[in-house]
Amino acid sequence: MPPARLLDLTRLVSRLGRGALTGVDRVELAYLQALLAGPVPLFGLVRTAAGFVLLDRRGAQGVADLATGARATGRADLLGRLTRRGQPDRARAEAAVRRLALARVPRPLLGWMLRRHLPGGVSYLNVGHANLTRAVMRAVQSLPGARVAVLVHDAIPLGYPQFTRAGISAVFGRKLAVVSAEADLVIYSTQDARARAEVHLARLGRVPPAVVAALGVPQPVPDAAALPPGLNLRGPWFVTVGTI
Repeated sequence: MPPARLLDLTRLVSRLGRGALTGVDRVELAYLQALLAGPVPLFGLVRTAAGFVLLDRRGAQGVADLATGARATGRADLLGRLTRRGQPDRARAEAAVRRLALARVPRPLLGWMLRRHLPGGVSYLNVGHANLTRAVMRAVQSLPGARVAVLVHDAIPLGYPQFTRAGISAVFGRKLAVVSAEADLVIYSTQDARARAEVHLARLGRVPPAVVAALGVPQPVPDAAALPPGLNLRGPWFVTVGTI
């Protein structure tokens, strides 16, 4: 059997209760659902304002249920109200995750928690760009035989900083530096994203091994009947999909 997976769910949990999921959120959910459908042992990792939460398969399923609306987040606990003042959605989401927890610790004890509960040879999978820090990588790598795989969605913050919020380029640059130094494998959704990101990784000193895994779409695919009424399908026309 393949090694256990540790899927980072921080991005997905941060979006719970805040409206429709964005593109990166949906990718993280898709990876979660695919891993839940398989036989490989699965754990989830979530960074909260109060520290890290470790989930087993049951807890990971609970996060999937929260993200799809099959489970309600419920009320915020006292810790959530204290650490997420003015952020009621985050407070409720993090409280819900704590109720699902296999274990939880303050941030400095992440490595200890992982060594206590996870098997050797675990593969840490980060597809949401959260927790790309040297501290998290070193905690994961303290597990015997652990490997790190990161999905880099694109390099837009570095290639087109004018399309991002102020300060995001610097934040993304620090995350990509961690990927360059620590990742055992980088996943890209397109060949173009790989080519553009690897230019920046080369400048950072190391281009990790990589694969391209194209994103899928839910089934069934909507047909023409689901399109807005009056839309001219005879063309010419084009479709653009994205957040920007």
